[in-house]
Amino acid sequence: MNKHKQKSAKPRQSTNVEPYENARRLSVLRRRRHVVIVDDESTGRTILEMLVRKIDSDLQVTGFSSASKALEWLKTNPADMIITDYRMPEINGVEFIRRVRGMSDFESVPIMMITVVSEKSVRYEALDAGATAFLTRPIDQIECSTSCRNLLKMQEQQSIIRDKADWLARQVDVATQQIVSRERETLLRLGLAGEYRDSDTGNHVLRMAKYSRAIAEELGIAKIECDDIEYAAPMHDIGKIGIPDHILLKTGKLTSSEWEIMKQHTVFGHNILSNSQSRYIQLGSIIALNHHEKFDGSGYPSGLQGQEIPLEARIVAVADVFDALVTKRPYKKAWTDEQALNMLELESGNHFDPECVNAFFNRLDDIFQIRAELTD
Repeated sequence: MNKHKQKSAKPRQSTNVEPYENARRLSVLRRRRHVVIVDDESTGRTILEMLVRKIDSDLQVTGFSSASKALEWLKTNPADMIITDYRMPEINGVEFIRRVRGMSDFESVPIMMITVVSEKSVRYEALDAGATAFLTRPIDQIECSTSCRNLLKMQEQQSIIRDKADWLARQVDVATQQIVSRERETLLRLGLAGEYRDSDTGNHVLRMAKYSRAIAEELGIAKIECDDIEYAAPMHDIGKIGIPDHILLKTGKLTSSEWEIMKQHTVFGHNILSNSQSRYIQLGSIIALNHHEKFDGSGYPSGLQGQEIPLEARIVAVADVFDALVTKRPYKKAWTDEQALNMLELESGNHFDPECVNAFFNRLDDIFQIRAELTD
């Protein structure tokens, strides 16, 4: 048994260096490195091309006699290093560098400019434009080869670092999505726990969460807030786990004392969910406490009125009541769609926020589609 454990441990160890090995392989397998040379004098350009090719026979070298032609080519082609002369007609080296740096994907590509010793002010301008290094005329072959080799090596290392960073960013995204997915699943399970003792509620929390999202979208609420509402809504009745069975599952009408106990599920739910670090659960506590408040102030537990009621709770109230009305429960038969819709319309401005009711009616096609996909 121990031998099997030792053998299975080796593959896990190799994954510790996987991001670095992947990045290195990406660097090796990427396209051939490409050097661009810009010089209006053919002799100087030919000499530079020859010197660069000697650095590495696998290098691709492309020469241009004008900066404008090089700029046009760079719009659709990558480069790992650029060498440009300063004194050129139409566009000089400094302006060429400035334009290259303004192009996407060329912010960090090394650019070497060729000047003469006396042109110190030109070098300052070139540095300001984004030059990486300089060559001085007459060109020293050893200096040229060494500088180019170092710049290409620097670019290669930067590419490896970018590959590693991209890989790590992807892994962080995957891990984050997994965490969010697990949290959302936990929230749904928590919502289902509140309905577990009522065998007739079926997919109620799933449906009303989707209905709530549809209403929120119709109201023009931002996507991230619509997400929050959808994931928090299923927890609206979590407080029912604190209600005794003889009250929660009673088939007949509740007595006044029983009704007072039943109303406490809003407070129980808030107490269960409040003070959480999760924004979904924080919102769930607000919804749990306020989803039985009524727009005219006659609801519970606090008798809030109109805009005093959190918008999320006003949205959930419409979604929750509609689904409860058209669903069979221990204490009632299922209403027809027409009856339920008439009730929402009648109670608009009394029980419900009129804007939420209008949004619900505007999305009826989506509401019925959701119900069809999530039947009990």
